[in-house]
Amino acid sequence: MDKKYFPFQKNEINGHYVSGSSANYLASSPEEDDQVLDVNWVLAVLKRRALVMVAVAATLAAMTGSLILLNAKKTISEYEGKCTVLVEPVTSDDQLLKLFVQAQNNSLGLLELSKIKSSAQDNYSVDYQSLTRLLKSPEVLAPLFNKLRTKYPKLDYNQLYNQLNIQRISFVQDGKEAGTKLLEISYRDRDSIRIKDVLEETLKYYIEYMRQERLAVNNQGMEFINKQIPDLQQKVDKLQNELQILRTKYNFNQPEVGSRLLSDQINNLANLLVEVESQVAQNRRLYETYNQRSTMGDNRWIVEISPKSYESLMGKVNDIESQVALSSTQFYEDSLPIKSLRKKQQSLRDLMQREAKSVLFQMKAQIQQLESRQGVLTNNQKSLKDKLIQMPQAQRRYDEIQLELDIAKENLKLFLGKQKTLQLDSGQINNSWKVIAKPELVKDDNGAPNVVKPKPTKRHLAIAIVISSLLGIAIGFLVEVLNTVFHTPEEIRSAIKCPLLGVIPIAKAIKIKSRRREIVPAKFTSVSSTTNSGSLRRIIVSNDKDFPLVEAFHYLYTNIQLLSADQPISSLTITSTVKGEGKSTVAVYLAKTASAVGKRVLLVDANMRSPQIHTYFDLSNIRGLSNTLTSDLSLNEAIQQVPDDDNLFVLTAGSIPPDPIKLLSSRKMHYLMEQFLTLFDLVIYDTPPLIGLADGHLLASQTNGTVLIVKIETTNRGMVSKALDQLNIADFKVFGVVANGVKGR
Repeated sequence: MDKKYFPFQKNEINGHYVSGSSANYLASSPEEDDQVLDVNWVLAVLKRRALVMVAVAATLAAMTGSLILLNAKKTISEYEGKCTVLVEPVTSDDQLLKLFVQAQNNSLGLLELSKIKSSAQDNYSVDYQSLTRLLKSPEVLAPLFNKLRTKYPKLDYNQLYNQLNIQRISFVQDGKEAGTKLLEISYRDRDSIRIKDVLEETLKYYIEYMRQERLAVNNQGMEFINKQIPDLQQKVDKLQNELQILRTKYNFNQPEVGSRLLSDQINNLANLLVEVESQVAQNRRLYETYNQRSTMGDNRWIVEISPKSYESLMGKVNDIESQVALSSTQFYEDSLPIKSLRKKQQSLRDLMQREAKSVLFQMKAQIQQLESRQGVLTNNQKSLKDKLIQMPQAQRRYDEIQLELDIAKENLKLFLGKQKTLQLDSGQINNSWKVIAKPELVKDDNGAPNVVKPKPTKRHLAIAIVISSLLGIAIGFLVEVLNTVFHTPEEIRSAIKCPLLGVIPIAKAIKIKSRRREIVPAKFTSVSSTTNSGSLRRIIVSNDKDFPLVEAFHYLYTNIQLLSADQPISSLTITSTVKGEGKSTVAVYLAKTASAVGKRVLLVDANMRSPQIHTYFDLSNIRGLSNTLTSDLSLNEAIQQVPDDDNLFVLTAGSIPPDPIKLLSSRKMHYLMEQFLTLFDLVIYDTPPLIGLADGHLLASQTNGTVLIVKIETTNRGMVSKALDQLNIADFKVFGVVANGVKGR
C-alpha cells in the first residue's frame, strides 16, 4: 500500500503514531525486512523469555557459586621452587676444538670449519625434547624417588612425577620461538621446606646421572675404537704392499689411463661409423631415385645436383621445346621446320641422357668409397674392442686393491678422529652440567613465597555467572524454538509466502455491557474473544482509545481491495486454521468497515456447525442459511438488516443441520451465492476452520479469494502451513493473512 493514501495512524503495537505502511506491514520491501528480521527476532525472544532466562541463570549461578565456595574451603595452597642448569657450553669453542681435530685428519674441510662461529647458536649437541622425557622416565625417576622416600616417607611417586617439571628455556627471535641451552627444573608442593630439599636432591641426582651416562658412553666408544684401530692399520699396510708389488711386477703406474684411452677411441670410431652409415644410406637413396627418373626419360634432376653446370643446357632444352610448341600451331608435323626442331630437340635429349649417366656413375663410385670406409671403421672398432678385452688381469686387480686401500684409509682417519674427540670429552665429563640458578622458592614482590595454586577468587565466580547467564539465554531460545506459535507479525510474514494484509491490535479500552444486555450502537472495538458467553461476544461500545483498532480494519479493507484494482472484489471467505482465532470477529468488523464506506454488504454465517455471527449483532438465528437451503424460505425472510446500519445485512447460520457439507455443496447453495452477487456489492462468508473440515474449501472455490486469520501467541506454525498448502493444492485464490491479537507496548 502506498504511503501517500494513508499518511498517519496510531499503531497500538508500539504506542506511537506511524505511517500507514508500517501499520499494515505491506509497504516495506522483503529485502529491507530481511536485514533487520534477525535482530528484531532476537530482541523479541529476549523480551518474551526474559523470565525463563533469568530463572535458569540465577539457579545455575547459585549452584555453581555454591560449589566454588565449597571447593575453596577444601583447597590447600601450593608453592613452587625452581633451579636452572646449563646443559652445554655457551660458546662453540668445544665444538670448534673437535672439528679442528677432525680437520687435522683431513676429514673436514676448512670451509665447514669457518662456518661454525656464525652458526654457533643454532648448533646443539643435545636433543632437548628427548632429554626432558628421559629425565622423567620411570627408569631414571625411580632411584631418585627411593632416595627421597627415606627422608619423606609419605611422598608418593605420582605426586613427584606430576609436581616435578623439566622444560627448556626458550626465547622469541624474529617472531619465532627458539630454544636455549638452559633447562629449568621446578617442583610444587604444599610444604615450602620440602620443595627446596627435593630440588637440591633432584639437581644432585641429575648431575651425577648425566656424568655417569656420559662417562659410560665415552668408555664404550673408546674401547670399541681402540680395538678397531690396530686391525685397520694392519689392513692398510697389507694393501699398500700388494699394490707396490703389482706396480713393480707389471711395470705400470696407472693402468686405468690406457683403458680409458681405448674406451675413448672405441667411442670415436662408433660415432664416425654412425656418420658414414648415414651418408651411405642417404647417397644410395638419392642414386635409386635419380636412376629411376632417368629410366623414365626425366633427366631434369641433374640440375638439382649441379645447377651451375647444367643450367645453360637445361635452358636450351626449354627453348627448343618452346619453339616446337609454337611451330606446331603454324606447320604440319611433316613440314621441314618441324622436322628440324624435332632433330635439335632429340639431340639435346641425348646429351642430357649422357650427362645423367655420367652423374649416376659418379654417385655410384662415391657410394662404393663410403662403403669401403665403413668396412675399415668396422674392422678398426672390432680390433680396439679385442684389445680392450685382452687388457691384462693386473689392471682389474690394481683397481680392486686401490679401492680397498682408499676405504681402509678413510675408516682409519675416521676412527683416529673419533678417538681424539672422545679423549677430549673425557676431560670435560665432570663439567657437563653447570648450575646457573640454585634451588629457590618463587617469591612475590614482597618477598613472600608466591602461591601458584590460589584458592578460587571472584574471577571464578564471575566466570560462573557469565556461563550461567549464557546457558539461561540458550535455554530461553530453546523454549522459544520448541514453542511453535507465531509471536509477531514479522514472524508470520517471514514464515509464509502470502501477503500480510493487516495487523489487528487488541483494544485497551473495552466496555462490555453484558449483564444488562443493552443494545450496542454499531461502532466496533476489540476483536478478541476470550469467553464463550453469547452476551460477552456482542458488539461493544468504543471510545477514542479504540482508534487504532478501527483504522486497522480500514487498512485491511483497503489492502484487500487493492489486490484486484482492475476488477473489484465482490466476495471473499474469512477462515482460520482452528477454532478460537477470531475469524468471526474479523468478519464482523470487516463487514462493518465496508458498509461504512458505502458498500452494500452481506455477511453470511456459513459456520453451520458452531454459528457465532448472530451473537455479535443480537439477531435471531431461528431462520438462516440452513433453513433457506432446506426449505422454500425466501432470501427476504432469511436476510436481516443490522440496526442503525442501512448498508449491512446478515444471513445467520440458522438451525444446525446434520450434514453441513451436503448443504454447502448443493446446487441451491451455488445458486444463492450467485444471487448474493447480484444483490450486494460485497459478500463476506464466515466459515468453519480449515483443518479437519471441508466447509471452508467448498466456499473458497466459489468466492474471489480467501483471507486466513492467524492469532498471535495462539496459532501453530505447522497448522498455518498445512492450511495454505491445502488451499494452494486446490488452486484456490488466497488473498493473504491477517495477524490478529497483536499486543500493544
